[in-house]
Amino acid sequence: MDAVPYAIGAKFAHPDRVAIASEGDGAMQMNGMAELLTVKRYYHEWSDPRLIVAVLHNNDLNQVTWEMRGMEGDPKLAESQSLPEVSYADFAAGIGLNAITVTDPDAVGPAWDAALAADRPTVLDVHCNADVPPIPPHATLEQIRNSAAAIFGGDEDAVGVIRTGIKQKLQELVPRKSR
Repeated sequence: MDAVPYAIGAKFAHPDRVAIASEGDGAMQMNGMAELLTVKRYYHEWSDPRLIVAVLHNNDLNQVTWEMRGMEGDPKLAESQSLPEVSYADFAAGIGLNAITVTDPDAVGPAWDAALAADRPTVLDVHCNADVPPIPPHATLEQIRNSAAAIFGGDEDAVGVIRTGIKQKLQELVPRKSR
């Protein structure tokens, strides 16, 4: 559920190596932010102080939201799935860690470069779209039907999910111009 304690454990086992944790903002709010205080306390003891926490920030308990849609056909229940807005980068900076907020997909690479070059632990606060389903390419027909039933059955994010889905399909079909 929360990758940060595992990354801390990895740093104690191998203090000379970089450790990387990747998790959603739900796990970050449940436990990860508190564990950053542990990172702050001990990183000076590590021969390589780099520990990177990449937070996928979409203000949604996204895996559970999509699981409910795909497994049960239930629309998103905002009261239990929507998360309050928190700046994980501001929190990290406030306790003395390196912090980077990423809101542009083109900034992801440079943000990772900066985190890997940092002289202390880094939180990458990566803003992403909750309307993108984390459905694997091997989704069953039942999961697809249930997701569609949830989306068209009163889901508050229906418009965004449909818009994002169409955009993704168009990107697959239309050749992309090089930048």
